Amino acid sequence: MRSISCLTIMSLHIGTILNSFIPPYPHIQWMNYLNSYTYRFSMTSLLALETFFMLSGFLLTLKFIQNQDSFSWKEYPLYMLKRACRFWPGILLITILMLILGESEGNWISFWLFYQNYISMEQWLWGSGLLWSVCLDMQMHIILPIILHVVISFKSNYRRTYSLLYILIILSIVYTLLVFNPKTMDCSMYIHHYNPLALAMPQRIIEWITTKYNVTLGFDKVIDSNPTKPFMELIYLPILGRYSSFIIGSILAFNLINTKNNTIIRHGTIKKYIYLIITFLFMLISTIPPEPNTVNHVVLTIMISIIRQIFSISQAFILFSAICPPTHPYYSPWIRLFLSHPIWTPIAKLSYLVYVIHCRIALELIMTYSHIFDPTRYSIDSLLVICLTLVLIISLIISIVWSIFVEKPFQRLINTQLSDTEKSHAM
Repeated sequence: MRSISCLTIMSLHIGTILNSFIPPYPHIQWMNYLNSYTYRFSMTSLLALETFFMLSGFLLTLKFIQNQDSFSWKEYPLYMLKRACRFWPGILLITILMLILGESEGNWISFWLFYQNYISMEQWLWGSGLLWSVCLDMQMHIILPIILHVVISFKSNYRRTYSLLYILIILSIVYTLLVFNPKTMDCSMYIHHYNPLALAMPQRIIEWITTKYNVTLGFDKVIDSNPTKPFMELIYLPILGRYSSFIIGSILAFNLINTKNNTIIRHGTIKKYIYLIITFLFMLISTIPPEPNTVNHVVLTIMISIIRQIFSISQAFILFSAICPPTHPYYSPWIRLFLSHPIWTPIAKLSYLVYVIHCRIALELIMTYSHIFDPTRYSIDSLLVICLTLVLIISLIISIVWSIFVEKPFQRLINTQLSDTEKSHAM
């Protein structure tokens, strides 16, 4: 699931970079782009990050449940430091790549201290733009253990635990319902008419790209007054708008533990197929981009508020069907076989490093060879497949080298040092 999500996100970002050469709506080349698979699947790709968040919440909760008796507030700072050390090698790698390949001016300290998602996007750098999600993950790893410690303080009371977690999900939906303004945050028309770079990136980054690589983009200036930035700053980036997928992962962990503890299974296999069919239909419908200004404001507000939760729940169910006991009626051997295939292993093990560096590598590749990767001359779908393959290979090679010589030794050193510290605290 990590591999598939990583490839999906990579295709979204590469497609966005390629699309930057196409003149905006209503140019004929833009109209051709709107009919491409690159554009159609970009709607679904926007949700792929929720899978990472769900998996992160699931693994954190599962580990917390298994070690809840050893939870100590004295060791909590060490836990946070250990998690930060898990992220810092990847952040160091993208920092080195940015220094080698060149980068525009911006805020370099925000992603090292994990608060990039709370600074203005005007201060962002191109190479570190994806690290906002890493910052969000780190923030949830600070907050979620506290939440879990509270909700499971009543041992074996799973009903109360579920209720509290479901309330948190409902609150995330309520937050979006209250904050989202369909009159000022409806991005559908702008996404339909303009490249995302023109909507979200600072003007200085666009000027840096055109000057550094001597290229002509399909647009000259960013669209200053557009709903994308308030939507990003109030809903897409902050933790209040994004924590629900982590909580859904937590519920999945409790479900898995509870399933293993139960000897009586009351669910039938018919529900499994119904849920899988609904999941498939949801994925299919999400590839159909809405026509701008055709969706009712009330419907739009509701969809924006619940679509990420629905997607995360669908991914959590797929994962549950693959890892639950074989005696459970939701168990699906063919899903387990597909998701456990060895072809996914290299990307899965290196998904974090590949994720943090692929966007900078894609920009360098496409802009340096813009005469080859030109969607105004060739099919953007074909270029996307070629670029995705090249960027993936380059990213994997760099990640493998970095993992062997930097990340793994660093993790072993940190684990050894923190283990010694934990032992001294225990004494």
